[in-house]
Amino acid sequence: MEYEQNQAFGGVIDVLEAIGAHYVIWGGMAVVVYGEPRFTQDLDILLSSSGFSIKNFMKRLTESNYHVDEIAVNGALSGGGFFNVIHLHYAIKVDFYVPLEPHLQSMIKSGVTFPFDPIRKAKYVTANDLIKAKLIAFKDSGSTRHLDDIASIVRIQEKNLDYDNLELFAAQLGSLGAWRAILNRSG
Repeated sequence: MEYEQNQAFGGVIDVLEAIGAHYVIWGGMAVVVYGEPRFTQDLDILLSSSGFSIKNFMKRLTESNYHVDEIAVNGALSGGGFFNVIHLHYAIKVDFYVPLEPHLQSMIKSGVTFPFDPIRKAKYVTANDLIKAKLIAFKDSGSTRHLDDIASIVRIQEKNLDYDNLELFAAQLGSLGAWRAILNRSG
C-alpha cells in the first residue's frame, strides 16, 4: 500500500510542479514531515487559483491515469472549495482545497520545500501554520486527532516554533485552553 500511495501522490506532485502551481501540502502528510510518523490515507493540498492552468492540470493528470472532474475543479478554482483527483489504478485520492480565506492563502505563500520522497521535493505549510490549521480543525470538528497531531509537532519541532504567535492565535481562536494543555503535556 505504501508503494501505491507514493506512486499516486508523487504523480500529483509531479503535475503540480510541472505546471508551476502554487500549492502546499497540509494535513497528515505534513504532520509526518514535522512530527512523528503516522498513517494517513490521503494527501491534502491547499491550492492557489492564481495563475493556475486548468487545461494543463486536467491534461497532465488524465494522461497520468487520474480521474479528474473538470466541473468540480472549475467550481473550486472560481469560487473556492474542495475537489479531489483519484488515481484510477490504485483508487487512491488526493484532496484539494482552494481557499478564499486570507489566512489559508497566506499559508500557501509562506510554504517551504522539503523532500517528498527519494526523487521529488514538494512544498509544505510551515510547522506554525500547520499547528494553526490543526487548531482550527479541532475547533470545527472536536476531533482529538488534531490535538494529537499538534502534540507530535510540538515534541519534534520544539525549538523551531513561534510560541508567542501560536499563543496569540489560539487565544483569538478561543482554543487557548487546548493549546496550553498540549504544551503542559508535551513539556
